Amino acid sequence: MADEPQDETLSIQIANQIINVANARLKDGIAADEIAAGLRHAAANFSAYAASVSEDRHDPNALVEEFVRFLEFYLTRHESQQTPGTGLHQLIKQVKEEF
Repeated sequence: MADEPQDETLSIQIANQIINVANARLKDGIAADEIAAGLRHAAANFSAYAASVSEDRHDPNALVEEFVRFLEFYLTRHESQQTPGTGLHQLIKQVKEEF
């Protein structure tokens, strides 16, 4: 993804607040995979709610594509910190091919 999200946007500020909660849960000893699953669940739930109350109709495929773009962007950012598993990259490739 060529365009890095800008820190000054409201959505990034909200995301950072949510990540702070996730980091606090990590300090509580909760596994990162469990926290990530909870975040995905919450993101899907709230995204569906937002789409249902929005005057603009949102294509669910566009939401999935946006999520995949964000995931790929952040995977690239975190690659320098640790080697990612091949399973996750395969899953992203599969999701892209299906949508």
